[in-house]
Order: sequence, then C-alpha cells, then structure tokens
Amino acid sequence: MGVVERFQGIVPIDNPSGREEFIRQFIEGELKALGVREQVVDAAGNLFVRVPGNAAKETVMLSAHMDSVPPCEGIVPVLDERGGRPVIRSEGRTILGADDKSGIAVALEVVSQLAQQGFRENHPLELFFSTGEEVGLTGAKGFDMSQVRARYCYVLDGEGRVGLIFNAGPSQENVQIECAGRAAHAGIAPEAGISAIQMGAALCAQLPSGRLADDLTCNLGVIQGGNAMNIVAPALSIRGEMRSHDESKLTQLIGTYQAVCQAVEERFAGGSVALKTVRRYDHFYVDPQHLVIQRAVQHCDALGLRPQLAPMNIGSDAHILNQNGLPTVVLGMGFHYSHSLGEFIYCEELEQVCALVQRLVA
Repeated sequence: MGVVERFQGIVPIDNPSGREEFIRQFIEGELKALGVREQVVDAAGNLFVRVPGNAAKETVMLSAHMDSVPPCEGIVPVLDERGGRPVIRSEGRTILGADDKSGIAVALEVVSQLAQQGFRENHPLELFFSTGEEVGLTGAKGFDMSQVRARYCYVLDGEGRVGLIFNAGPSQENVQIECAGRAAHAGIAPEAGISAIQMGAALCAQLPSGRLADDLTCNLGVIQGGNAMNIVAPALSIRGEMRSHDESKLTQLIGTYQAVCQAVEERFAGGSVALKTVRRYDHFYVDPQHLVIQRAVQHCDALGLRPQLAPMNIGSDAHILNQNGLPTVVLGMGFHYSHSLGEFIYCEELEQVCALVQRLVA
C-alpha cells in the first residue's frame, strides 16, 4: 500500500471536532499492526506514540491533527485530474479532509516503511495526533509536554505545495463586543428605546476590518441581536478576530477598537458598549538556521522540491508546541482550498511529501 491508497482509505472516516475517537482507534490499530505498541491517549483525547529507532540519533516528532471542519461526515473520495495532474477530491457534498488526513496518512506510511527495516537505523520518533485543532488548538493546549523527548517537530498540516516550510505564525486575539440598549415597543414608543442594532451598525461602520497591513488582518464575522420586529432591540453582540505577526500592531488595533467603542457609547446616551479581547495563541518564529529547518531544506533540495520558508496567517498546533519550547515548523502537504467543498490534493505531491518525511526520519 502506498501513501495515496492509504489516504483514500482514511478519508471516509468521520472525524468532526469532539468526535475523533473513530479515527484515533483506526490510527491505534494501524500502528499496533506495525509493531508499535507504546501509545498513550490523554485526557484531551490526544494520541501520543513512541516509535523505536537508533538511540544514537536525536528523537524527532511528527504531528497531525485528527479532526476536520464540517461537513466532514460521509466523505467519498474521488480520483480526478486538475491541469493534467491526478488529484483526489470529494464528490462535492463534503470537504475532502486532506486537512489533516493527509498528515495522518503520511505519518502512518512512513512508520510502515520503517517497520519493514526493523526500526534499526531511523531516528526514534514521537507521533502526536491531536484533537480539537480546528476549534482552538484545544488538544495541543491540553497536551503534557513533559513526556516529550524530541528535539524538534514537523507538523504535517500545511496548505500549499510540497517544499513550503512555514516557520512563523501570527498571534490571534478574539474580539467580543456587547451592545446594551433599551427595549421599547416599536409602534407605541420607539423614542423610549435605545436600539442596540443601531449601535452595532455604527460600530461596524467605523471599526477597521480586512487586510490592514501585510501582517495584520481583522474580521468581524458574527452579529447576533434583537428579539422581534416590533421591539427596539435591547442587545446585540459582535464577534470577530485579529491576527498579526507584530504584537505592537495588535496592541494599536485593540486601542483603536476601544476608542471607537467609547465614542459610540457616548453617542447613544443611556446605552453601553463593552469590548473584550481574548488571546487564542501567541505568534511563533523559528530561526532559519535551526536544525529543524536546515534538515528540511537539505532534503527538499535532494528531492528537487524547491524549499521555501514562508509565514502563515492561520492557527496551528505548531503555535502551542513552539510556545511550550519545542521548535516546530509546518510542512506544505500539497492540498489546496481546505475548509471548502472544492478542497483537493495532488497525488504526486502527497507522494513527494511522504518521501521527504521518510528522509527526515530515516
């Protein structure tokens, strides 16, 4: 079995966030069949595995997350082509789930190849299969790092071509705004009310959003409020997020949001606007001279894969692993349009990233 066939076999396993037990049991069974029995499931549902190897070599970690975004149940993989290149996609009713079943497939295929060699010459491996990555990196946040022996880690979860090495990720702040007005009958005494919806509209008209700089984005994504058409809305909430690789830019943007919220509150006398920001994760940066990057570049060159360092503007388990002291980069996996019905992965690139990871650990 090759990595493409292995991936096609994993894709149909249902794995929404919070219900990763089916895919975890599959991974456990596959590894046990390969003779890898040192496996631990922690309180967060993460699966942590030790794969034997040559003790004279440093231990390396590989990581992939076990959950996918909806709709991810009843996935049917379809072999197709794009620009004359073979790809795998879903039949169109669901995502494909290459984010991150491709990472799981590569990790299992690499262990399968090492098992054929008796685990004699490879680096000792630690495999970290996390839960809840798609809903706030919850599995990684609950992972006990004290058990880790690895010197560095490759997260098999990057969107884009093989050869991309993501060595930086942004900080993210969640934004919560609560507008409190005053209810009144909209037909009898509208002047007695204070519309939280109008307050929210004033906020949205003034709060910066979109791509505000090369390394600063902000999005207001959810608005909820109002009780009925004949009631002046007494409450409204706005939810959003801010991301940046530069802490000072995040701090400045939060200050702008505070000033706008205060101005709108003063404009709607008797109402109130409460702003709260919550840090989801801190930015990370791995120096290009670090061994985790140098080895990836070296083996990309050997395979003709055009290594390229790049920042990413999304959240990843790499944030938490780096934050906890384990130098970690994310490898491009060859999948595209993740989190959408149009998601696909190039078969050739799935094979290439498997060959790359095999060289990194063999």
